[in-house]
Amino acid sequence: MTTYEFVPEAGDRLRSDHQPAGPLAAEPDAAAAQLKERLHQLELTCDHFHVAVDGTTAIVSGDAAVQEQKEKILLAVGNVVGVARVEDRITVGQEGLSPRFVTVRAGETLVDIAERIYGDAAFCPRLLEANRPLLSGMDQVYPGQVLRAPVWDTP
Repeated sequence: MTTYEFVPEAGDRLRSDHQPAGPLAAEPDAAAAQLKERLHQLELTCDHFHVAVDGTTAIVSGDAAVQEQKEKILLAVGNVVGVARVEDRITVGQEGLSPRFVTVRAGETLVDIAERIYGDAAFCPRLLEANRPLLSGMDQVYPGQVLRAPVWDTP
């Protein structure tokens, strides 16, 4: 089990029934339901995933088909206002792989991140694609956001 750190002040604000978008609900069951609904909205999960919340820690368990699905689930849950940590209890058929995540710095663009991580701005479109559906455009990154940064050989 691994725990990933997130910036609790950065992230998406969630909607709940008849409520405006806001941070994660204070009540653990309501917060878990919000996060599970987020996964469904992003089409990242099936019903066999379990989400629990303990304070500012989200605990995600279940079975993922591939490593990419697991990483996107962890990021979808962690990049929410009010979530400081995500405890990874997800099993995946590709055991032994570790995600590589990168935190967006103030003033950075997706191009800057591609240059920082891969040493080449040409990786930018692949970086965007690796983070769909969490990102739908190049201008959607913000300071404190955590993104997938898969290992690639060439652009």
